[in-house]
Amino acid sequence: MQKLKQLYAELRDNEKKFLRDGKRSIAKYNVRTLALMTAAGFVLAVLYLLIGFIVPFTAVTPDTPPYPSPAHLIFLPVLLIFAVAANLYRYKGNNSYRVSFWMSLLYELTVFAFTISIDVFSHPGTPACFMQLIIIVFSATLFFSTRTQNIINILVSAVFIFCTLMVNVEEYMEANARYNIFFMIIGFGFATLLGYHFRINQISNFTSNAHYKSISMLDPMLGNIYNKRGYEDAIDNYLASRNPDVTCALFVLDLNDFKHINDNYGHDMGDQILKCMSDALVSLFRDSDIIGRFGGDEFIVLADGMSDEEFVKDKSKYIASQVGKNAQDTGAIKVFSSVGAVICEHQKVSFERLFELADQAMYEAKERGRKADQFSLRRYTDAESDSAKK
Repeated sequence: MQKLKQLYAELRDNEKKFLRDGKRSIAKYNVRTLALMTAAGFVLAVLYLLIGFIVPFTAVTPDTPPYPSPAHLIFLPVLLIFAVAANLYRYKGNNSYRVSFWMSLLYELTVFAFTISIDVFSHPGTPACFMQLIIIVFSATLFFSTRTQNIINILVSAVFIFCTLMVNVEEYMEANARYNIFFMIIGFGFATLLGYHFRINQISNFTSNAHYKSISMLDPMLGNIYNKRGYEDAIDNYLASRNPDVTCALFVLDLNDFKHINDNYGHDMGDQILKCMSDALVSLFRDSDIIGRFGGDEFIVLADGMSDEEFVKDKSKYIASQVGKNAQDTGAIKVFSSVGAVICEHQKVSFERLFELADQAMYEAKERGRKADQFSLRRYTDAESDSAKK
């Protein structure tokens, strides 16, 4: 029992990490799968209607609606709308986690609603033939968290069972009601198991890929921060999961006269100072913040949720002083830093624009003098205009 608890805790922790760090991968997978599923669903619905016309449906009860029922006819254009929207979204290369989540959830709930209408209300007294299959297919295709998927499965199963009991009230329909409920419970069980297995595989693949990817994305000399490829990928993933409501601060830091240090004191001294900068940034920011090195002596930090101007100013000044202190404590010479920062608060933004503004602020700071720590701040307003200098 203890081992099972440990296994469950490990799987739960891995899923939390996947949902936090793998949002871009989840969005990309769901968008691709949704585009395929919606197109395939529309084609299958058309074929089903054509087969129904070729092999006419025989009414079981006198009040059974004619085939195709209104639900069939409405369902077809709804599927077409989803197919067009999902494939256009994929074609444009969009992978927003938030959009993909709500699009996938809306598609699932819409298909379940029409399936219940067709299986239960359009043909009362006949065994349901779609609901159990669809709940299994959805659980093993589109990715949702375990909690979300369980809520969906429980909700739609309960609604299906309730509707079955409500419609099949006649005595001769009781056997059909028992049949539908029995196989719905079996379908729910298979959906839960397959969904669980599906998520384990997705999380396992992501964890393995992330391990090898992280090795290739760390700075080869400093080791504890991202290289250029690594921080670009991490920031893109961060922005994709939060747009259009991004709140963050982006810092660009540069060591003053670093070439002079290398030329006059040697590359070993230069490497030692770079390590001081890296260690200072790692100690001063959170694990959730993104820290990278994009040039010889240039560093970048994205701080999630940081938007208070005074706090950003104090943080920047403290970074510069801490780097200088660390360098002196290790026997290196006195060094000064130029720090540029840009604040974005509840807006849609691209990494290119954020970096451009922060880089401009850093050069403004550097122009004020290289014999002391300097700082400049900008506030992001929109993608087309610069904000006033602070």
